[in-house]
Order: sequence, then structure tokens, then C-alpha cells
Amino acid sequence: MDRRDGQLAPEASHATLNDGLTNNNNAETTPAAATPYHNHLTTGPKEDELRKDPAYVAYEKAGIENEATEFDEDSDAVARAINSVVPHDDDPSEPVTTFRSIFIGTVFGVILCLVNGLMAFRPSAVVIPPTIATLLSYPMGIFMAKVLPRGILNPGPFSMKEHVIITMIASAAGGGTSGIPYGVDNVVAQMWPGEQTEITWFQAFGWVLCTQMIGFGFAGILRRFVVWPREMVWPGNFAQLALFASYHKKDAELVGDANALTWKMSRYTLFWIVVAGMFVWELVPLYFMTALQAVSIGCWFSKNQAANNFLSAFTGMGMTTVTLDWEYILGNWLTTPFWVAAIMLVGNTFWVWFLVPVVQFGDLISGERNLRASADSNVEIINSASLFDKNGLQVSKAKLYNPGFTVNEDFVAAHQPFAISAYFYVTYAQSFFNLTAVLVHIALWYGPQIKRQVNQMRRGEGREGNDLHNRLMRSYPEVPEYVYGAIALVFFVGMIIVGLKTAFVMPVWSVFLATGIALVFLIPIAIIQSITGMQVGLNVVTEFIIGLILPGQVITVMCFKSYGYNVMIQAMQLTSDLKLGHYLHIPPWHMLMSQIYGTLIQAIFSTTTAFWVLHNWGPKVGASGRPQFPDGSGKLGKGEWSAQSYLLFFNAGAIWGAIGPAAFFSGKFAGIYWAFLAGAICPVIPWLANKYYPSRWWIYMNFPIFSISYGTWGAGLPNNYVWTTFAVSFFFQFYLYRHKFAWWSKYNYVVAAGADCGLAVCLVFTAFFATSVPFPVWQGNPDSSWNFDWWCTNPADGQSGQWQTPPPDAS
Repeated sequence: MDRRDGQLAPEASHATLNDGLTNNNNAETTPAAATPYHNHLTTGPKEDELRKDPAYVAYEKAGIENEATEFDEDSDAVARAINSVVPHDDDPSEPVTTFRSIFIGTVFGVILCLVNGLMAFRPSAVVIPPTIATLLSYPMGIFMAKVLPRGILNPGPFSMKEHVIITMIASAAGGGTSGIPYGVDNVVAQMWPGEQTEITWFQAFGWVLCTQMIGFGFAGILRRFVVWPREMVWPGNFAQLALFASYHKKDAELVGDANALTWKMSRYTLFWIVVAGMFVWELVPLYFMTALQAVSIGCWFSKNQAANNFLSAFTGMGMTTVTLDWEYILGNWLTTPFWVAAIMLVGNTFWVWFLVPVVQFGDLISGERNLRASADSNVEIINSASLFDKNGLQVSKAKLYNPGFTVNEDFVAAHQPFAISAYFYVTYAQSFFNLTAVLVHIALWYGPQIKRQVNQMRRGEGREGNDLHNRLMRSYPEVPEYVYGAIALVFFVGMIIVGLKTAFVMPVWSVFLATGIALVFLIPIAIIQSITGMQVGLNVVTEFIIGLILPGQVITVMCFKSYGYNVMIQAMQLTSDLKLGHYLHIPPWHMLMSQIYGTLIQAIFSTTTAFWVLHNWGPKVGASGRPQFPDGSGKLGKGEWSAQSYLLFFNAGAIWGAIGPAAFFSGKFAGIYWAFLAGAICPVIPWLANKYYPSRWWIYMNFPIFSISYGTWGAGLPNNYVWTTFAVSFFFQFYLYRHKFAWWSKYNYVVAAGADCGLAVCLVFTAFFATSVPFPVWQGNPDSSWNFDWWCTNPADGQSGQWQTPPPDAS
């Protein structure tokens, strides 16, 4: 065992993908250069001799090996998992950025941007992912390679690198997995419910562009920390990598395990079988039987109030709820390490299934059991994102504001102190805990490596690492870090100008503060995501800090939150794309230019889409009685275009903007601040334990993952995916990996890519088809206007509203 002052070396400290291991009995005799690389990611097939160690545990590995390090790619655990879905060689002469890659990427980028921008105004925003562009661009590239005259328009056969550039442009333009830039929420919220119709297109464009582009500078900083180190694997990319491999590579070129070749079906064939199968299946929960989106099994046996509180996914904690809708699962649970899924299940058990009932029924917050939707309702509310007044009655957050986003002081004074549900309270406590846990965890385990890499950056040292992909990438000139810094500086100055000269009000000091917060969390969050595939958001900490400083300044609170949060998620998305380009050997300058080009397309067309919808579908007269959109039809905010996500963004400023965290989290709510201290202390426990009692099992006390939230988890949202995602991860990342490794190594990531693509095609189909041809209402397809859990409600009671949950806040 490698030790430094009695502590496990950082190279053998934490887990990466599934369950790599170190053999204690043989560690001292293993050559020093090879020892670290058997300690993480994935092990080989079940018969691997290293599996005989009864105490094996996966480890994360911080830092990067130096250029002199040599190791066997075939026996290295990290390399084996990665090389099963990426090419092992490279041709620097292969076409990359060509006319056809730019043309096809632009077409799909514009289409995705327009469609996602429009779909964001639906009751539940529909996101068309960039995998659609990856799917459909391949036949277009093949077609153009056949029909265009050879030369500048057609350099030869359509290449995988061209395919990647198309996807990068389309992903940057189409918003990736989020669909639209986060800054568009400010534009719509301020112009529509906020009635700030004086905002011009150029002002909105400047705001969106600056909040998107600063992330490029941050992504450049992150390269040496989470892109070049091969141990930072970014598991979320593996399905996309498998998709490219299915199109462009033969199985024998990729599969490192010879036993995998005994499975005769090609990856390409299986991919399309999964796409077709998932498309057909998703028609059921998305169109024919929507009740399958959340199945509260426990409510089959009881539908009383207790069942709703504990078992319902919508009105309660979802203890016995599963989902049969892939939209709530996604392929990342076939790429996310199983140990992450296991720790998150333990975390959900503590935060939701243990702590929420303690808060609700243990009188930790006095009076919360009186929360109800209306004065004549007897429903006990436990899971809601709504705000409640001093009498426990639901409050429309829009009433907290006067026209122009000024606080309605009279209304606030008459109804305070305000309250939130126990579920909502625990959501914030979990977020506070997670923020400090991430910082302390990374500082303890990765501090020395981060310090070393910062010094390398200051000295201007280039790419390190002597693994296969770093060796191949040395064939291409690297983008200097000053280029990324210049991009960040230009748009940072632009952000200051936008904050001073437009309706997106941000004082100069607030731009510096939001940027500083993002810089503090930049590397810790990137390391967590590159190892686990899970992302930590800054939306809570940014709105919390600015709410403390400027209570009542609603616009600045919303802008500060958007800017600070969006800079981080954009940096993570761009860094993830850089890692994908690293695996597929895309020249760094081509990656950077394709990302900038796609982001520019996104800023132009997402802003244009928002303005078109507002001016053509918005109300002629605002809620204040003043003229708003003279040419508007009034369609916006009604029926299929109710734009709930934008209304929720507008209303979310209530706690932090109109009331302020200092006033809100006081008195009976003041105990929530202990979560910050708890999050800082808990990661120290396994670190000290490992220092004095070294063991590979301390990895399972990973408090950042323990307190991280699922992608769509939160108060007022269905808690319907915990058991299903765990089951999917157990089957693919634990059972198949251990017992069917040959199948797993060849097909696992292909199944993930195919399932997500099939879902994406079905989402597009149902988004347009179901609007014009709605399926009849029946017991398995309840009316979407019935805001209750169908499984936990007698149909007659549901129609009469006996178990009706709080309706969405009105604007």
C-alpha cells in the first residue's frame, strides 16, 4: 500500500467508475510505476486475479502522471474502460472543420435552438437533446460526401471528427441538456410577469451572450485539472462516445476484451434496436398511460392521508414510488458509477425519508403541520414549493411584488412570518450541507494536486500525462491559457456594462462577487462531476448570498443568481465537451471555435425566439392594467403555452428577493444554518480515519455525493425515480459488469445512447402530435389539470379535490 506520512496516497484515495481495486497482499511488490493504475475506475472480467482481494474498493485518483510514466494500456483499469468506446489511434490528416460540418452543424444548431426555445413555454418544458443532431447528421454527412464535388466543399469520406464538430456546434447552439440559456429566464420573467417591456432585443442579447461566454474562460482553466488527467473520466460522456463509435468504428477496433467479440451482433445494429424499442415504449408513459410516469406502489393498499404523506411521489416523499418513464431515468445511470448510485440512495433515505418526517412530525419547525392550500382545506401539506403565510395558508408569490418588481411592503407586513413545507426546508438544508462538504472534501483529498497544477499553470507548463490519448493529442497545437483568459476578460467587462446600462441590473461589485463565488467552486465542482457524473449547482448559494446583501432588490437578486449559476454550468458543459474532444482526438483549436460559434448561434436565436413569443403571444394589457404587448394574442400563460418554468423562476425570487434569507431563515427556521457547519465537519471524519486507520472502505463516506440532489429532485417535484435509477444502476453497473463483463464492455454504453436517442425522438413526436391529437382521458391517463397523485387518490375524490395538492402559483 502506497503511504505518505501514514495516509493513503491521493493516487489511491477515492472511487472513480465502478469498482477498481488494489491488492493489499501484492502492493509492496508491484512496480512503482504500475501500482497506482490498478486502483480505480473498473476492474477486468470476473476471472481477474485482482478480484480475489476480499477488501477491494474503487478509488478516485487525483493528479496526473508525468510524461515519463509508462504503463500497459491493455492491463490498466482506467484505459480498458475508456478504450472500449473510443478509438485507439489517430490520423491527424483526417478532415475536421469542413464546409459540410459547419453547414450541417449550423442547420441543426438553429433548429434545436428555435424548437427548444419554443418548447420552453409549454407547461412542462420539453428539451430536444443534441443527440438528435448526432443521429440525423450522419446520413446527411454521408449524402454530402457522395454528391458534392471533391475539393474544398468535399475533402473526402465523411469522418468521425466532422461528426463530432457537428455535434459540438449543435450542442452549444441547442443548449445541451438544458435546452435554453439560463439567462433567457431573466428576459422572459422581467418582460412578461414583470412587465418591463422596455427591454430591447440588443439588451437581452448582450445579457444572454455574456452569461454564456464567460464559461469559456473557466473551461480553459479547468483543462489541466479535469481534462488532461485520464483519471478524470467524465462518465457522462460515455454514451455519446459509444454513439460515435457505433457509427464510425468496427467492434474489433474498440473492444479491448477478446471475449466481447464472441457477441456477434454489432453495436450499430443493437443501437438502432434500442432506439426503436425505446421509442415504442415511451409512447405508453408519454401519451397513452401517463400514470406510469410515477407509480406509487404503496398506495395500492391505502389511500389515506398517511399514504399520501409517505408514499405519494407528488404530495409526499415517494417512499414506494417507481417510474416506468425513461425520461426520469436516462442513460447516465448506465454510465454513472454504481457506488455513486448506492451512496445517493443512502443520502435520499436520510434527507427525505428520515429527516423530512422528523421535521414534519417532530415539531422542529412549529406550526408547519397547519400548512394547507386554502382555508377550507383539511389536506396536510408536506411536499410543496409554495409559500405560506402566518396562518398556514398558501400565498401567491406574485402578490409580494408591485409592478416593476418593487416589494409590496403592506402585503408582506400583513402576512409575515412566512413558512415553507418540511420538504422544502430540508431541500435547502441539504443544499447548504452540500456546498461546504464539496469544498472541504476536495481540499482534503485533492489539495496537494490542485496546488501542484496551479503552480504548473503559473509556469506555463503544457499538457502532462503519457496515456494513449494524451500522447495522441500532442500532435495538435494547444490553445494557450491566455486565449481563454482573454475571452473571459472581454465578456466579464461586457457583463459589467450590461449590468450598468440595461434592465438586467447588477452593480459592478456584484459582478465581481458572483465571478469570485464561481471561481471558488470551479475546481471542486469540476472534480466531483468528472469522477461521478453528478453536478453541483450554485443557484442556492448565489441567491442566498445576494439575498443577504440586498434584500428587496428583486431584479438584482435574480440576475446575480442567473449569472453566478449559469457561468458554472456553462463551464461544466464546455469542459465536458473538451474531454469528449480529448477522447476522440479533436484538435483543441477546432473544439474551441466550434463551441464559440455554436454559443453565438444560441444567443442570437434563443433571444429572438423569446422576443417573438412575447410580442406575438403575450397579453396586450399586463396585470397592472398598463399596455404590455400591443400585438400579442394573449395565448401566453394559458393552456399548452402556460410557461410554468418561467413563472416558477419569477416566483422563486420571493424568498430571496422580496423577503430575504435573513428575515426568512430566522426564528423557528434559524436552525438551518447548522447545515453549513455539519457539511464542513463530516468530510473530515473519513479523511482522518483514513489517515490513522488506512482502509479502502472510507470511500463510501463520500459526503458530497451523500448530499447531492438528483437531477430533478426538489420540493414540489415528483420523487419518483430513486428506486428505479438505483435498480438500473445495479443491473448494468454492478450485476452485468461483474457477471457478464464481455457483454458489458461491448454493449453497455451503446444501450445508454440508444435509449436516450429513442426517448428524444419520442419527445419530439409527442410534443407536437399530442398537442393536436390528445389521447382520451381514462384511469391510466388522468386529466393533466387534476393536480394530484392518481395512484394515491380515489378518482371521485380527485375530481372533487379532496387530495388536491397546492396549485401552481399564479403570476
